[in-house]
Amino acid sequence: MLRILFLGIVLISTLSVNAQKDINEYKYVIVPKSYNFLKGEDTYQLNSLTKFLLTKYGFEAYMLEENFPEDLKANGCKALRADLKRRSGVFLTRLTLELKDCNGSVVFTSLEAKSREKEFKAAYHDALRKTFTSVEALNYTYSGDKEEKVVKKEVVKTPNVKEKEPVQTKEVKETVEVVSPSPSENTITYLFNDASFLFKKQDYGYEMFKNEEKQTSVGKIFKSGSGKNYIVQAGDLSGNGYFDGYGNFILERINPATNKLITDTFARQ
Repeated sequence: MLRILFLGIVLISTLSVNAQKDINEYKYVIVPKSYNFLKGEDTYQLNSLTKFLLTKYGFEAYMLEENFPEDLKANGCKALRADLKRRSGVFLTRLTLELKDCNGSVVFTSLEAKSREKEFKAAYHDALRKTFTSVEALNYTYSGDKEEKVVKKEVVKTPNVKEKEPVQTKEVKETVEVVSPSPSENTITYLFNDASFLFKKQDYGYEMFKNEEKQTSVGKIFKSGSGKNYIVQAGDLSGNGYFDGYGNFILERINPATNKLITDTFARQ
């Protein structure tokens, strides 16, 4: 029994270390406007509280569709996406916090938190705050995309110095912002079902190409009147779509085999 307990503690510690190593590489967290287990936007102010607590523990958090910083607009994969999972129970509210990357992979999962509060808002707030004990334990610090390097040796000459006299030098350190490369405005690369696709900008929206040895046109993506939604005409991939906060393209279409609505994610590369 003690052996099993010890192995469990080691496993949890290992997971925590790995999560901390990965999570520090992300500058931002995007919080959704609603969670799947509740109806309506920011119900019980649970989403606002999530943003507040993420900020409290060192993250730069933004609500979805907020005005993002320029580097996040250029590269949505700089951010993690927050999500809450609720597990039903009698007289208990159970919540788990997840942080996912731009491809939907879970980077961090908190310990499940429980609340015995009877009133819904109080119970959700109590449980959410308890999930952040796991976040606090990470001691998150953004590792950054800045690097400090010696750029040059600046020559400092004393007035009227003779040519044979030694010249004073000093090292000048300069902090350089290393900006992650972002796709060009005219062509964006996406990954869907292990296949690479290119969206090439056109007057009407985009033309979609399958990016193999030879680029093959798959169909067209037409911008709607609102400018936020798109109509996709691409054979089996025809439907309606939009770009999410990460820059991924979300496609909603009818599965021809089942006649049911499905949602596909083209992950921005």
